[in-house]
Amino acid sequence: MSRIYNIYIFIVITLFSYNCGTNVSDTKIPLSTESIDAKDLYHQALHLKDIFREYEARDRLLKAIDLDNNFGSAYILLSTLDINTGSETDKYYEKALSLSGNLNEVEKCFLEIRTSYRDNDTEKRLQYSKKLLDLIPNNAIAHERMASTYWELSKVEESRKSLMKAIEKDNNFVSPYRRLTNNYLFGEPKDYLLAEKYAAKALALKKNESFYHVLLGDVYRAQNKLEKAAEKYDDAYEAGTNNWLSAAKAGHAYTMINPPEARKRFDQAIKDAKTSDQSIGPEYAKVYTYLHENDFSKGYSQLIRLKDNLHSYSFSEEKKQEEMSDILWHEYFIKAHTGEHDIAKKSLKEMKKINLDIAKKSMNKRAVNNTESGALWLESHLEIMKGDYELAKKKLEKLKGMVANENNPQKFDGYHNLMGMTNLMSGNPESGIEHFEKVVNQRNIYFTYFKGLAYKASGNQDKAKELFQYVATFNFNNLIYAPVRNRAIKEIEKG
Repeated sequence: MSRIYNIYIFIVITLFSYNCGTNVSDTKIPLSTESIDAKDLYHQALHLKDIFREYEARDRLLKAIDLDNNFGSAYILLSTLDINTGSETDKYYEKALSLSGNLNEVEKCFLEIRTSYRDNDTEKRLQYSKKLLDLIPNNAIAHERMASTYWELSKVEESRKSLMKAIEKDNNFVSPYRRLTNNYLFGEPKDYLLAEKYAAKALALKKNESFYHVLLGDVYRAQNKLEKAAEKYDDAYEAGTNNWLSAAKAGHAYTMINPPEARKRFDQAIKDAKTSDQSIGPEYAKVYTYLHENDFSKGYSQLIRLKDNLHSYSFSEEKKQEEMSDILWHEYFIKAHTGEHDIAKKSLKEMKKINLDIAKKSMNKRAVNNTESGALWLESHLEIMKGDYELAKKKLEKLKGMVANENNPQKFDGYHNLMGMTNLMSGNPESGIEHFEKVVNQRNIYFTYFKGLAYKASGNQDKAKELFQYVATFNFNNLIYAPVRNRAIKEIEKG
């Protein structure tokens, strides 16, 4: 009887394992480390990074390095984390470079791709993304990497095809479903039904993970179903694996329909935050709630409270400087749009000084040039806001020269967006349209609004309405969105 019972249990366990296994991805990157545990930690970190749990990803990678201090791929992945300070990124990247001789050919492709971001070299990124596919053509991660490269080149259809190829290689690998969701939400042509389909598939694979409830909430948000989105973010909160993100996402949805409720959700996110990095994000988001209420004074007051309390966050001195730069950017943008240009100019000057100090310490040889070109872009924007269009054009021509040698098809996007805005506001909307249409990456919501104004001023009312409608219901919140959303709504109301 005992023997029959044991056989029965064995069969049940086998069937259970088989059924569970049908929903488990077996896609892995070939890694050079001999430590099985380090490999497992790496792949855990890869997934955690993908779902906005970067602190946990970093912990896994540091444990992997403890097991194998020469694990180059762990350092490559560490160098990509958004939670890093500039010096941390340099440290991990330089360590990865020093270990390049230990990497296999697949890992070397990832190192070259990582280098392409530091060099702003999209041709190199495309070259090594293709080489990666040649090396591991049946690996879903390789196809997903190819999709990301195409997306960054604004080759949307190619990106979608690569993601479908990734799913074909492993239909239980969840990441491509997430990327397809966002691709159909934000790429052209958009397809909200397909976005919902892929988000639902991702959720079916990972129903206990908050992030995938959030993903489906994002689809509803894009469709302007804000109450439904908020409900889905509450489902994410109930899943309990990332309450900070779930509460913050609900705050962003409520920002569009009930700003006071949004502030409550952001306060909840702050309460649930596990790190200072997490708690400071919702503080910025509360600024946006006031901007969406057209109360720039209260928004600025919220920002100043954050500025005055920055010392209380458990950041390193380097991190505090980086955050101060971000606060000054917010200060600039608010004051530039309230007509307080002297304060805006002062904020830019302080921000540039901080950013240059940080850039000069960086091991990235492009850091100083990137900082100076970014500062010049902002100075050009300020001249436009002040109404000095000729000076703006002179600065923009200088900017164009500074980025001319970059190996990136989007290198002139910043120039064309601001030149389009300059021409529009100086009375030449047709020329403005020409510049706006030359932009490779058309996903900047701020300039989508001004592009709509250019079409309106040129007599193309249908195109203008289409763009205003998109801006008015974009619903994905950040600093630059609040002013143009309110303006787009007013344009629609005019008829």
